[in-house]
Amino acid sequence: MLNLRLDTIDNPRSQRVRTLVNLSRRSFRLKQGLLLVEGPQACGELLRFYPDVVRDVYVEVGAPSPAIQVAREALGVTSWVHPVTPSVMKLFAPSAQGIAATAQLSLLPSEKLPSPEILNQGVWAVCARVQDPGNLGTIIRIADACGLNGVLALAGCADPSSPKVIRASAGSLFHLPVYSGASFEALAELNEKNGGCLVGLSGGAVTDLPAFTASSSVAASPLFICLGNEAQGLSGEEIALCNETIAIPMWGKAESLNVATAAAIALHAIATARAR
Repeated sequence: MLNLRLDTIDNPRSQRVRTLVNLSRRSFRLKQGLLLVEGPQACGELLRFYPDVVRDVYVEVGAPSPAIQVAREALGVTSWVHPVTPSVMKLFAPSAQGIAATAQLSLLPSEKLPSPEILNQGVWAVCARVQDPGNLGTIIRIADACGLNGVLALAGCADPSSPKVIRASAGSLFHLPVYSGASFEALAELNEKNGGCLVGLSGGAVTDLPAFTASSSVAASPLFICLGNEAQGLSGEEIALCNETIAIPMWGKAESLNVATAAAIALHAIATARAR
């Protein structure tokens, strides 16, 4: 049980609830400077890594124990932990599993690309026109699990501040930097200036993933692993800007892999090779 002194939010037409509902829209998030975080896992990571930017926490009346545990943690960070009726919670955070929070949008990098000092370190996952929020969030989670330095969500990608992206990342958005909005051309230019290696994942590549991980190129720093659009993959122009292209070998009858699945295979193999 939680001893919350704030009134229960039960009016679906209140200004607060309308504001929370509108945070699903990118333009409104930018205007308000807020993002919406759903679920015990993501809210818990937000509280642990960015307690200073937490604004309000909303816990559903009768929430399951994982949400109650996170709400207890929230009480150590903010006094603004609001009880909410299930029907109202469903309006603004339908996948909340009992708890949601708002936080300042400033926790995400405002730059389109990191500075050369930051960029020159390690391995980065690059998403080129990955438009499905679930895929982008999953790739962020995979990059985090593989120990990468960050993710570059280039122009045409889903917005990293989307509640769906945050939910799919399972809190990994709060563990590593995610820069968004740069063009592929701008990244290629920065890569050339800094002596990095831009590697495109493409089914038509001659070099396969095992051969790449056995080569000296896998040790390049910075190393950018580029993942293309769900339907078209990397464009011809994007492939032309890459230093190398690699393919994931497949022995069955599947024509291709989901972009997040391909990311998991490639990023794990590359991280393993670099750790040797």
